[in-house]
Amino acid sequence: MYAKYFVLFAILFTGWILKRIKFIDDKMNKSINKLIVYFAYPCLIVHNIGTIEMTSAIIADFFTTVVVCLVAFYVYGAVSYFYAKARHLPQSISNTAEMSMILPNDGFMGFPMALLFFGEKGMLLMLAHNAAMNFFTFTYGMAAFRRNKERAPGEKRFSFRSITRALLKLLVNPNILALFIGFAISIPHLTLPGPVDEYLLYIGNISTPMAMIYIGSTLANYKFTDIIRNTLAIEASIMKLIWIPLITIALVYFLPVSGLIKSIVVLGGAFPTAATASMLAEQEDQAPGTASQILFLSTVASIASIPLMVNVLEALF
Repeated sequence: MYAKYFVLFAILFTGWILKRIKFIDDKMNKSINKLIVYFAYPCLIVHNIGTIEMTSAIIADFFTTVVVCLVAFYVYGAVSYFYAKARHLPQSISNTAEMSMILPNDGFMGFPMALLFFGEKGMLLMLAHNAAMNFFTFTYGMAAFRRNKERAPGEKRFSFRSITRALLKLLVNPNILALFIGFAISIPHLTLPGPVDEYLLYIGNISTPMAMIYIGSTLANYKFTDIIRNTLAIEASIMKLIWIPLITIALVYFLPVSGLIKSIVVLGGAFPTAATASMLAEQEDQAPGTASQILFLSTVASIASIPLMVNVLEALF
């Protein structure tokens, strides 16, 4: 298990080196991001989900995972909110810090690792985790980022319009669209033509190394020595990588669901901070630098924490 994980982070370190020597620049990095999100991951998803022998039990597990993950995310929201209050974090950074403690990188890191450690069904359930995170992000998450902004009289933080918008954003996510295509192939037991399936497999196989290269290259933008002096970044990273997974284990341990579902829910919450936190913070003018520092430190620390968490999950579930 550690050998597989070492390979992934060796690829991540390759991305860091390539960015430091300027072989990869910001423009190329954005292109890599788009290639992975809009093309490679969808191909990988269609191939893997389309080849699963879909049964009512697997479909039930998928939707069970979505529900359990949604509950977990809203629990994380409450925990991070009260933690920020207890720490008396300044209002200017508290919203960003809270979301950085919650939102995991369950796409760029979650998909390849779920596939690596838990196979095709593990990846399917990580997609369920990602769907729940997207819904949470564009409902509670956006409301949290906008707490500091004045609302018009009578305007509600949650509304039918905001929830509908969150659902639409979820449905147009390329990975979710690929999931629907995969279901459309696997549920009626259809078979893709050999050359088409092989094409999807070849393109999909670049997603894991390219995703790790992308993460490594983005980390090259930050100075580690500056970030380790930031007490908030350290505390938030500990919350993200240790306390959130422990809280999740307590939430799911006694649930009458399979060990795989429990493992995916916990592992999904244990990944380092997602770039989404930084991007939304910048979009809402809510201290994006804080999110970037937490993202960097939690990602570096996850080199040690994720293998440990996988061992814990194997022992528990």
